[in-house]
Amino acid sequence: MFDIGFWELITIALIVLIMVRPEHLPKLAKDAGKFLARLRNFIYSAKKELAKEFKIEEINELQNSINHVDRLMQNSPDKKIIEENNDDEKIK
Repeated sequence: MFDIGFWELITIALIVLIMVRPEHLPKLAKDAGKFLARLRNFIYSAKKELAKEFKIEEINELQNSINHVDRLMQNSPDKKIIEENNDDEKIK
């Protein structure tokens, strides 16, 4: 994902060891784990919400398609012929 190699990881670990004293590393690791857990939960919730929204969009698209077909059926030539015949019978 980030395309980080072995030597880059070693360099980052050495920098962390220099900047953070060794006795603080367990707390740092615990806090990083909590942060990653929260991040995973957030991403999971966001994916779930987006999936829910996309289903709503699909339903709206389906409703629009149904409405379009209904309009086409109401404007179909055979329907107009039947309406014209009914109008002619009403005039007589």
